[in-house]
Order: sequence, then structure tokens, then C-alpha cells
Amino acid sequence: MARPAVLVVDSQEHRRKEITHGLAGFGYEVIAAADAEEGQRYAAGLALNVIVVESGLRASAAAPPAGDGTAPLVVVLGGGEPDAAEASETTYTIDARELEAPELLRKVRTLLVGRELGLAADAQLESLLGDLQALPLFELLPALQRAVVSGRVVAGEATLALEDGEVVAARIGRVRGAKAFCRLARTEAASFKLLLGPPGAEREIRQDLLSLMASAMEDQHRFDEARAGLPEMSSRVKLVMGPAFFATQFSPTQQVVLAKAQGDHSIWTVLDAVDALDGTALEAIVELQRLGFVQFAEPEARVRIVTDSTCDLPSELAMRNQVHVVPLSVIFGESIYKDGLDLKPGAFYTLLQSRRETFPRTSPPTRGEFLTDYRLLVGRSDVVSLHLSGKISQTVENARAAAEEGSGEFKRLRRDGAPALEVVDSGQVSAGLAVMALLAARMARRGLSAAEIRSRVEAMRPRFHLLFVVDTLDYLVRGGRIGKARGTIGALFGIKPILGLVDGEIAAVDKVRGAKAAQPRLVELLVKRVDAGKPVIAGIAHAAAPVAADRLRSLLRENLQVAELIETEIGPVVGAHVGPGCVGAVVFQPTEDEARLIAAPPEEA
Repeated sequence: MARPAVLVVDSQEHRRKEITHGLAGFGYEVIAAADAEEGQRYAAGLALNVIVVESGLRASAAAPPAGDGTAPLVVVLGGGEPDAAEASETTYTIDARELEAPELLRKVRTLLVGRELGLAADAQLESLLGDLQALPLFELLPALQRAVVSGRVVAGEATLALEDGEVVAARIGRVRGAKAFCRLARTEAASFKLLLGPPGAEREIRQDLLSLMASAMEDQHRFDEARAGLPEMSSRVKLVMGPAFFATQFSPTQQVVLAKAQGDHSIWTVLDAVDALDGTALEAIVELQRLGFVQFAEPEARVRIVTDSTCDLPSELAMRNQVHVVPLSVIFGESIYKDGLDLKPGAFYTLLQSRRETFPRTSPPTRGEFLTDYRLLVGRSDVVSLHLSGKISQTVENARAAAEEGSGEFKRLRRDGAPALEVVDSGQVSAGLAVMALLAARMARRGLSAAEIRSRVEAMRPRFHLLFVVDTLDYLVRGGRIGKARGTIGALFGIKPILGLVDGEIAAVDKVRGAKAAQPRLVELLVKRVDAGKPVIAGIAHAAAPVAADRLRSLLRENLQVAELIETEIGPVVGAHVGPGCVGAVVFQPTEDEARLIAAPPEEA
């Protein structure tokens, strides 16, 4: 691909040569100038994409648009001026006073790669930030290959190492190599960081990028087909040694599955233990089931947690923790979508931008939909059904109505007595509901009854503090979640409200002037609501705003003892009311007694 044309204007000869030679080595067309006059001459006569300029020579940064009509990216090598990264989309200032040439070059190149890929840099110019919904992995990686990028892509607990644009290593938790790559390729949504520099890992993947992506697509197909023939992934795999067992030749993958089946492990754990790709491993499990050598035990869940899709909990995290999610609906004109099933966040925000004349509406699950889902669960488990605030949705009332209507039927389904079905108003939404549902699932895993979990959650509820900011109040105003007059006044006077849930309702809790001050103030307010000297569990949610989420993450970690951080992307239903650009955080500080019950369980061996 054609690389951007770069003009470097710098009176410091050594630094100018280091930057010029470094960028040229990455394939950029670089022109160097030693003074403002020479720089102005080049800037006026060339179609430049990027200008790197010493702060004292900034006048030479005036240049016509590049060949594609876009304004040039201007990188100012400053001497301690305030960071301009947020002040302009086309001008960035780097404090170059104490930076060695390699580090300075890395920051400059980070901005250049961001320009090529359409990704924004973080405030320190250490990484580029994006979201796999907006820029899917199979679009991101070819772009990085064309840009000949070395470095790391970090998405949650997954890391891909790149060398000259090729994937050389991958890991997700304990899983490594091509298996980890294929697992990441199945991820529906995840914010990611791109850090340029050394890969940080030895080569363990030998396939070229095209072959690797083809393997991942094939593995996805095999995984989905095999998954359809299996029970829940949290089910236990049990070994059955029939008469034909010792006469049967097993593949290496089947042998590992059989070995793990002797230890009462879940399907998830077996997948982690097998070297083969997940699709191949699942096929081996299905075949062993067909031959009669393995069977499955239902997950030992005395209590199942049910929530709704406004929790925005990532689907794999929900599955691993046996959290059952009931979807709400999003209505665009005549089209109706199930939140998170028919419409994912990335597609929703694209649709929102393309159909600006149509304001989306949302609808809670019906009583009948709740009845259907409860029937699936109450035959073998008690249920705690935990939903978004009843003051902003009818969802929890419909859940209560379904629980009451189905009580007689549920008793017949259980056979050994009436199941406990506790319906709880969380008073929360999005990240707040996600964290609460996850903690409830951990209590269920530790053997608490449905009544005990409800009691604990209701005691914890007042200590969930959710605050957020939005790009515009228009969505909240149109959705009836905040007054029109308040939204208009804020827009006219440049006031940015800090919003939160107050007694289950959306309300302005503070205000600042200007967007830049909003996140620091948000975190300052959260710090005041907890004991900053003790650990907290935090959650972050964002609506197509990975840069804002990254900044908020850093502020939380700088100001609080964050023991655990859960990140989510705001889905279609919540996104319809807050709009793209929204970012928020929830913090919860457990007591010592609660901390024991809600701690993340150790990984299964």
C-alpha cells in the first residue's frame, strides 16, 4: 500500500536524522527540512499527509490538504507545552525534551499508524485504541500487515504478538498459539490496544496471516456445528469405560479428552487442556459421546442467575458463569431486533448513524418470554432473576408477573417441590447490572441459596455507584429519560453533566464546563463515595468510545484500589438511550464477609 508522505522540520540535526531515517526504514516517503523557510517551501509545494515539526518552527506546518483532501496530521515536538492530543484531531504535541530517539520515533510512528488505520491514540501516545466491533480482527490484521507493524494487540486477557505484520504468537489465559488466535477470532466484541514495538514473545505460530485466518474461519464453523450437539459448556465430562473401550483406537485429541474426563472437569476446562483447536476438540468430545465413552453431568448449579441484556455482559463471560440473559428488543421503524442476538453493538451504532431520521425505541421482554426462559431452568435449579432498575423499565415487573403466573407450573416441573424464584430490582443498568449479576453468580457457585443471594444483593445494592457522561443529551431527551429543558440548557452553555443512577433513576449529580473535565470529576465523585484505602470492584462500559474508556480505566486505577475491573460495551438497548460516545463506571466496595463470597474463583486445574 502507498505509505503517507512525511515532512520532518527540525533544527536539531541529530534528532532530525534519527526520525527521518527511522520513518524511511518503515517505508514512509520522508522529506527533511532544517529551518522554517525550507519547511514552508516543502509544505506549500507537496501533497503531505504528515508533518513532524519542532515547536519553534510551527509556522512551517501550514500546508494544503493531502491528495485525498484530508488535512495533514501535525506532530509538534514540544518542550513541555500542555498535551494537545485532545484539543485537536489533527494536531498532537509530544514533550520531546527527555525522550531518546527510539522512544520519540515510536510515538511518532504510533500516530502515523493510527492515521492509516483510523485509530485514535491514548493521551500518552503509548498505544492506539479501537474496538473489534468497529474494526473486526480480520480487517485489523491485514491493515497491520500492509503497514508492516511489529508490536502487540491486547484485547482483554488476549494478546497477539506481531512481527513485520505477521502474527507470531498468541495467548488467552493459559491457551497459546494458533488455538488462542482462533479463540480470539470468535470474540464478538472487545476493546483493544495496539502497542508498537518489539513483539515481546518468541515465534510460536508458523502460518502466514492468510492461512491463519482461514484456519480460524474453519475452526469457527466446526466449533458451531459441534457445539449444537452438546449440552451447556459448563457441563461436566464423565468417563464411561464400556466393554469396547480397550479395543478402540483413540486419536491423540480423544486421549486427552478421556484423561480429563476422569477428573470431573467442565467442557470449558477440557477445551483449555487439549492442544487441538477448539472446534477439533469439541468434535472429539461429540464423537466420544456417540461411541458411548463419555457422558455429561448437568452443571451443579443449585441456583441459576437470570438477568437481562441491558447488563451488556460479554456472552462468553455470561456462559462461563452460567448467567442466563433474557434479551430486550430494539425497534427501528418496522424492524424489531433482539438485543445482542439479532443486533450486536457494532452493527447497532452503524445503523444509528445511517438512519439518523429514525429514532430507535426499546421494549422489555414480555411476561410470556420470561415464562419460556424460566421453564428451561426451574426443573433443576432455583432462580434469582436480577434486572435493570424498575424506575426506567417495565422489565422487572414483567419478570415478577411471569414468576407469579408460572408458580403452579414450575412446581410440577420440579416434581420434588416448588422451586425458589426470586425476582430482584437491581436499581442498576449496564456495567452496574453486569457486575451485580456476576457477583450473584459467584455466590451461587459457592452454594448460597436463592433467598440468601437475594438478601445479599439487596444489602449490597446501595453501595453500587454508577456514574456516566454522554456526548450529547439528545438521546436521553428523546427517550424521555431526562428533561428537554435541562438538555437544551446544557448544550447552550457548554455544560457537561455528570449523570448517575439515583434511587434507580437517571439524574444529573454534578456538572463541569467542557468535556475534558468530565472524566476526572466523575472519578473524583466515585472516590468520595467509597473508602479509597480499601479494595473495590469496578466496571466500565462504553458506547463505541474505546479512547474514553481507556482514559477512564487509567483514572480509576490511579485513584482507587481496583481489585477487579470488568469491561463491557454498551449494547443496542442502552445505547439507544445514551447514544454513541457514552462512557461510565461503577464501583462497589465489599465488606470483608462479602469479599469472601464474591471473589473470582481460582481457575480450574
